[in-house]
Amino acid sequence: METPDLLHPLAAPFRYHEDRDDVVLLLHGWTGSPAHLRLIAEDLVQAGYGAVAPLLPGHGTEIEHMLAHGWRDWVRAAAEPAAEVESRGARLHVAGLSMGGLLAILLAAVFDVTSLTTINAPIRVFDRRVPLSFLVRGTRRIVEQEDPERPLGFAVDHDHGYRDSPIGTVADLYLLMRSARRALPKVTAPTLVIQGRADETVRHESAGFIYERAGSPYKRLLWLEESAHVATLDVERVTLARELVRHLGEAKRMR
Repeated sequence: METPDLLHPLAAPFRYHEDRDDVVLLLHGWTGSPAHLRLIAEDLVQAGYGAVAPLLPGHGTEIEHMLAHGWRDWVRAAAEPAAEVESRGARLHVAGLSMGGLLAILLAAVFDVTSLTTINAPIRVFDRRVPLSFLVRGTRRIVEQEDPERPLGFAVDHDHGYRDSPIGTVADLYLLMRSARRALPKVTAPTLVIQGRADETVRHESAGFIYERAGSPYKRLLWLEESAHVATLDVERVTLARELVRHLGEAKRMR
């Protein structure tokens, strides 16, 4: 599955063993790409799961493409593969990194999912200008960002996303944050909330909010002591994968 103008081949969407009885829908974050999820997907496949990761509209190509898309496009792009998995009769698990975690919450509130996992999902963020983003919604301005420092052991070869910020779409991200907050009580599937303590983007109370408000009777909060925002590539990614596989197995046995 290739797109001609991908910023990197690893940023392409992927489908691994989608014919299996349990399929995990993996959703990347705002300005990210499926490259951030490939290593986790490999662990899931080895554990016997299928893995599907769409490329959200406007992502993984050129940052200007994001300006033509918004939250409705991202929700639709996440819901389509979820519906496909359900229609085949497979057990659907949803997991998302950052904004992908918000999308996963929304899907878990309306689909018959077997499990939900959020990874550094942004209910609260450090940038206090985000709630004011409607004032610049639609602007074509792109804010340049410096490349972040990555620790030894970070999988830099899979870190393919936009470095800069298309601020005209921040309001769409904020709308998803509000929608996810409202949807949490409708989530009844077993839920794993993962949060990195070194996350430089998402405020740590986001994890507690998701954990407390999720309607599931079975939920667990996992702290990654050394991981920053893109935890799926960070130094504790082996722990993350192991706990995710454990969560999927427990949720499957509850069906």
